Amino acid sequence: MGKLKVMADLYSPNQEPAAGGADYGYGTDRPVQADIPAQPGNRGRRNGGLAAGILAVLAFIFGKLSYVGLLLLKFKGLWFTVLSTGVTALIYAQLFGWAFGVGIVLLILIHESGHVVVARVIGLPVTLPVMIPFLGAFVSMKQQPRSVAQESIMAIGGPVLGSIAAGLCYLVYVAAPSSSTGQLFRALAYFGFLINLFNLIPLTPLDGGRVTSLLSKWFNVAGLAIAAGLLLFEMQSGTTVSPVLFLVLIFGAFATWQRFRSTVLNPAYYAVDAQTKITVGALYLGLLFALGVGMLQTSAILR
Repeated sequence: MGKLKVMADLYSPNQEPAAGGADYGYGTDRPVQADIPAQPGNRGRRNGGLAAGILAVLAFIFGKLSYVGLLLLKFKGLWFTVLSTGVTALIYAQLFGWAFGVGIVLLILIHESGHVVVARVIGLPVTLPVMIPFLGAFVSMKQQPRSVAQESIMAIGGPVLGSIAAGLCYLVYVAAPSSSTGQLFRALAYFGFLINLFNLIPLTPLDGGRVTSLLSKWFNVAGLAIAAGLLLFEMQSGTTVSPVLFLVLIFGAFATWQRFRSTVLNPAYYAVDAQTKITVGALYLGLLFALGVGMLQTSAILR
């Protein structure tokens, strides 16, 4: 999220060729005779045919828009998803080019969709994803999770699906490494690995903080140290400091205090069986390893 500016150097979009168009005329059903003067009625028929064609196109467009409108009315939250995604895609397209900008938006949207899918499976009502330019996206919960296990399982769904999407981008690059399409998907794979790995920092409100809170509240303290270390590294390296890290530290410090407080006030929320801890913990470590390898591989390609 906070690394979008860095990603602008990874991919230089190709100029799209100008699309050509064709003019289609309207004829009559009679043989054309050179010695027969044009009749005034022919022009009327031509104009009538053109008008009918325009009306048919307008009717088709209106029908499609009506269908989309009914779909948006049926799924009320879809309005916010469609609008926010479109606005974010336009902004990123201006910064990074259409192909890479839209690719970034799709990778973030896939990540957030992982949260939605898992939440629906475990019976936790949530909203559809809403994109926020330069900050990523979020999924709002309509009710609080009943346990830290439910919170953790929902949280890890995003990185799982997001990591799969990044891996598929890498496979597209491997299939055509020297083509412009391959180079595009190489950059997208790098971004996908990076953004999902960043989200696994064990600090609430990041996904990693919600996942590791199932194991121990002290992981959030470690996450604060990691986030602070990344911020200091950026400041000392002279690169542009990401405002996202500042926000993560501020909200993370408050969330960590809340996490310690809630373990005392509501210990039943944190009651988790050993099998769940082992399963979620193993999946978390597996994601860290896979994303780390993906980052190293794609960064080596980028050199």
